[in-house]
Amino acid sequence: MRTNFILILLVCSALLNSCTNEDTSPDPTSQITNKWWCAKAGTGTISSQYFKADGTWEQGSKGGRFNDTGKWALSANKKKIVISSVLDNNKKSKTGWEYEIETFSDASLKMNWTAFGVIMDLEVCK
Repeated sequence: MRTNFILILLVCSALLNSCTNEDTSPDPTSQITNKWWCAKAGTGTISSQYFKADGTWEQGSKGGRFNDTGKWALSANKKKIVISSVLDNNKKSKTGWEYEIETFSDASLKMNWTAFGVIMDLEVCK
């Protein structure tokens, strides 16, 4: 009887530990989509970013004629935005890239464009 009790405790403990080790990264989708993101004042001249809920992406300026376009998706761990199928304003293909999400909220988005070592500190465009 005592052996069964100890075995049950060990199994329950293992199950509880496996639940606490799951990745609980919050999903930024609802907070970053369908709004234009502009560089915060004094943080550089990064092009504005637009992540549409349908998975399309735009870089440039709101309503701009010379914007880059493509597709975006979150990585499996929800910590990166992967940009693909990029066409520049002349419809020339560009290689895809990734933005590492550092922080996000409804009004602020901070990402690291690791391929170029650029921190993108953004806010919703006014």
